[in-house]
Amino acid sequence: MVSIMANEWIVASAPGKVILAGEHFVVKGEPAIAMAISLRARAYVRFREDKDIVIESENLKVRSVPTRGIVKEELIPIVSIVNKIVEMSNCNRGIELRIKSEIPPASGMGSSAAVAVACAAALNELLNLNLGLDEICKIAYEAEVIVHKKPSGIDNTISTYGGVILYRKGKGFESIQYNIKNHKFILADSGLPRNTGVMVSNVLSLYNKYERILKHVYKASRELVMMVVDALRKGDAEMLGDLMNINHGLLSAIGVSNAKLEELVYIARMNGAKGAKITGAGGGGFIVALVDNSSYSKVMNALRTVSRRVFVTEVSKDGVKIEKDN
Repeated sequence: MVSIMANEWIVASAPGKVILAGEHFVVKGEPAIAMAISLRARAYVRFREDKDIVIESENLKVRSVPTRGIVKEELIPIVSIVNKIVEMSNCNRGIELRIKSEIPPASGMGSSAAVAVACAAALNELLNLNLGLDEICKIAYEAEVIVHKKPSGIDNTISTYGGVILYRKGKGFESIQYNIKNHKFILADSGLPRNTGVMVSNVLSLYNKYERILKHVYKASRELVMMVVDALRKGDAEMLGDLMNINHGLLSAIGVSNAKLEELVYIARMNGAKGAKITGAGGGGFIVALVDNSSYSKVMNALRTVSRRVFVTEVSKDGVKIEKDN
């Protein structure tokens, strides 16, 4: 057992994500690209002097003490992680776990997965289990099943390993080299609630109704995603921006855009973004815009006039990591 005093915090952080290309089309087996972003979730853990396990989320403002039978629904996935790792370590000491996240929940940015990965990594460090990244990713995935029932595994994978990944349903994940420099990504909130299940169902219904037409849209998405891979590897920001714009058009064609999302996309483009598109399920949630260092302030300020939440992010090459407690 690692010798850590009761008042010493171990801190782990994990990145959120955006879908850069291919969302919705993955349901029919087409590829998609996910990118880790610089917004991170953090888990703070330490031993307690008593035998209690205490879990608190600063963002959700909830607290669970599973050793006393107090478990809030929002923290059930995290309680499952704690229970699993404590059992693996045969730990009989009290543990305190605090969660703080920069990633807005229910935004399509992988908030729950980032929290799960960070918690698993922090507990692994505290209890000196020496789990590898694959094992941490697996534990986080099991928590994601509680939240999302049938998750793809994209969110916990990108939070664990960072960088950019190519995902194909049934074929797993491939790390993609990212060479675009001096650019940022701006995320702007439509303010509209998003319901992934409803949007996926609507898109599938449209596909079944007009398969002869839409099968070509899905093929176009496949070709587009592979061109995005080329743009990322070559560091071609102009090409990436163009492809983001085309991808947005494909998403509009399958019915997941609306007036507010279009407003955000076009405000970003008109103020200098190289590309802008819906990210995630659509119908609400966020758009993502690619900007260079000279234009991001103008794009950000313009989007802030019509969006209540605007974030400036970069690609996070780091996945989950242990940090020093400040």
